[in-house]
Amino acid sequence: MFSSPSESSTPSLYPPIQPEGNDFDQDLVQAFQENQTLREHILQHAQLMQLLTHQLATPLTALNGAVHLLGEPSLAQEQRQEFLEVIQQKLQSLTHLLRDLMALRNVETGKIATQPTSFCFQTLVKEVIAELAPYPVMYQFEAGLPQVWGDRWQISQVLVNFLSNAIKYSPAGQAIDVGAVVKQSGWVEIWVQDYGLGVPEADQPHLFNRFYRVKHGDRQNIEGTGLGLSLCKLLVENQGGQIGFESIHGAGSRFYFTLPITPPFTR
Repeated sequence: MFSSPSESSTPSLYPPIQPEGNDFDQDLVQAFQENQTLREHILQHAQLMQLLTHQLATPLTALNGAVHLLGEPSLAQEQRQEFLEVIQQKLQSLTHLLRDLMALRNVETGKIATQPTSFCFQTLVKEVIAELAPYPVMYQFEAGLPQVWGDRWQISQVLVNFLSNAIKYSPAGQAIDVGAVVKQSGWVEIWVQDYGLGVPEADQPHLFNRFYRVKHGDRQNIEGTGLGLSLCKLLVENQGGQIGFESIHGAGSRFYFTLPITPPFTR
């Protein structure tokens, strides 16, 4: 005669798991947080792929159309030259996009090692400006400005981006200000200020997001990848600094970042 479960004295092979108070609750919370983090990463990846697809589709569509029209035997030489210029421009856009994507990947994966050193910031600014097209620049360096601590090459890339944007978004050719001042906390704040288009208030919270570009009628013919500022943010944070901006639509923008005066471990 079989005994009922209540009458059996044989212990179960799989005894029920008993929660152990706070430990069980903490494990549950940790599992929930990890799941939430994974969901956010998947969503961010999907959004990134969608944005990247859009960034690739626009120049590729223009390239396809231009190449197709170049095959027309009746096309005038002047029109042929115009389409060749379109092809060259779109190929350059794709090259810049690939360059920025590779730079972002290299910084995030640590393939670009930060090699900090003490250097004169004013000298670096003048070197970067000399490499850009001639443009009216006003210097506003604080007297007795000390040397800064950081990766000189990485900081030069931030300056190239800031200055290029300032020139790009100053269609009337207004002068650009570049300056630096010592902060009380032992940091130097560096800025680039223009008096051009500025950033609409609604777009300002998203300006450092990848692929984000301001869509407004006053800059519809200005091209870009939307990756430059997000790369600048990574590079500045690599030095332990902070990055930010102030802007008024129609009156210009002031982008700035901070660098330490001395190595962090000596402060």
